[in-house]
Amino acid sequence: MSRQYTFSLLAAALLSLAPLVGAAPAPATAASSAPPARASLRQFERDVLSIVALRGEADRLAGAAVLARAVPDLPAVLTYQTFLARAEAAPGAGAAVQWVALGNCGKVGPQPEDCIDPKALARLEKLAPDNAAVWLLAFDHARQRGDDKAARAALARAAAATEFSTYYGVLLHAVLETTRALPMSAPLVHELTGADGNAYAATYMIAAGNVMYLPTPSLAPVFEACKAPGKNAMLRARCARIAHLLAWSDTVIARAAGLALQERLADSADARARIATERRTLAWQTQQFAVQVLKARNDRALAARLVQLVLEGGTENSIQLALLRSLGIDTTPPLDWQSGR
Repeated sequence: MSRQYTFSLLAAALLSLAPLVGAAPAPATAASSAPPARASLRQFERDVLSIVALRGEADRLAGAAVLARAVPDLPAVLTYQTFLARAEAAPGAGAAVQWVALGNCGKVGPQPEDCIDPKALARLEKLAPDNAAVWLLAFDHARQRGDDKAARAALARAAAATEFSTYYGVLLHAVLETTRALPMSAPLVHELTGADGNAYAATYMIAAGNVMYLPTPSLAPVFEACKAPGKNAMLRARCARIAHLLAWSDTVIARAAGLALQERLADSADARARIATERRTLAWQTQQFAVQVLKARNDRALAARLVQLVLEGGTENSIQLALLRSLGIDTTPPLDWQSGR
């Protein structure tokens, strides 16, 4: 199972629910206009942002900032930058808010340019020094600058961290709460999820579809650095530690990457076989979760359960497992099941 395969299952489930969510808006011209469903969705999102603008909680404002990225032609008081600035100034603003601020560079939109705001990264290094995700961002940033000394230092800090978190659960909860600030009309629900769709599914799809585009560390540089540690005991130990943190991270894709790195670094056939089994199990769980996300479009009770799990809090991994267990779906694959099918 590859990182790309794991991610594509979830992405396909989200995007197939509503292709219009997360898609870059087409520029309006005299000869063309946005499709009716997209226009209705954007109006709904504007109305939601207008309501949330009255709130003062840091996480809720951060959720509004994430949602605002996908909405074109907003008044200044409802833009991503405005919500983000208010979130940063709000009482209790923490690392999750600064994670949203990482994308405050380059093009602002649902599919932003691949860039990281260095000021937000510097603030995160102080706010969350025990988060390996922060230091892997710094590691990649240093490598891009050609600063080998800074890259080595960042890799060492990542290995010394106690967790790997992209604040996925906190931010998904925040965007979901933002989206729930206004009841969705039946016509819009049907435009997004089909004639038999439901508002719970539409709300989850909007939230998860927007969070999917938040910045996240590129793990390719770590794999490259850990490609052949050889007899370098310090590098091997750091790579093993980072692999462990990734395997117990907050997202499916990071867990998949961590298991793959652990398998690469394993020093025995038995260890490799055990990790390969864990990777196969994760692929099965992700596939089954994606099936349920698709099914939720036309199953109000299932969609409501999915939304409730997000509101209860947790990570992407814990939400995935909780949903499968609540539905009585086996979390281990059948003996004849193969990933990729």
